[in-house]
Amino acid sequence: MKRILSLSVKYANALFLSLPEEAREQGLKQLHELSKSVSNIDLSKFLFDPTLDAERKVRIFLSFVEKPLEQIERLISLLVSMKRLELLEDIVISFGARLLLESNRIDVEVDSAVALSSEERVAILKKVREKTGMEGVMKVNVNPSLIAGYVIKFRDEVIDTSLSGRLKRVSQELGSGPREVIE
Repeated sequence: MKRILSLSVKYANALFLSLPEEAREQGLKQLHELSKSVSNIDLSKFLFDPTLDAERKVRIFLSFVEKPLEQIERLISLLVSMKRLELLEDIVISFGARLLLESNRIDVEVDSAVALSSEERVAILKKVREKTGMEGVMKVNVNPSLIAGYVIKFRDEVIDTSLSGRLKRVSQELGSGPREVIE
């Protein structure tokens, strides 16, 4: 597993460096489209069929992207010919992470009990900028089981302001202290 991730990072970095700066966002978008295509069961069976020639697989696979970049075409051709197409999803993740890092941005995932207001979004992004010095790219998931508040995740940090999180912490504190028997 570690070797596969390392290989995916190498492919992602090579693609990143081969693309001009102004084409990197487009490259990421095309990689996402291709990755979604691989998850289609019927197409996946076709792409992994060893009896079909690689050139035909590449042409059909690239047809899912409008005007693919030359570097994307070469990557897909290489992955198909080396029988490494299963790496595509990890390549997309690594490429996206590198793009965020190079542009001084960071992924921020927020689980919230309700949809966030624009003021709350701004406040969360400001807090992330203060802690990291980077601009946050926010993804919000509505999770009613949080009851109230939200959980913010970025890098390896978690900030839990939810009511359910507070209740869990109180429960743990009560459960870990000395117990007194009252008669």
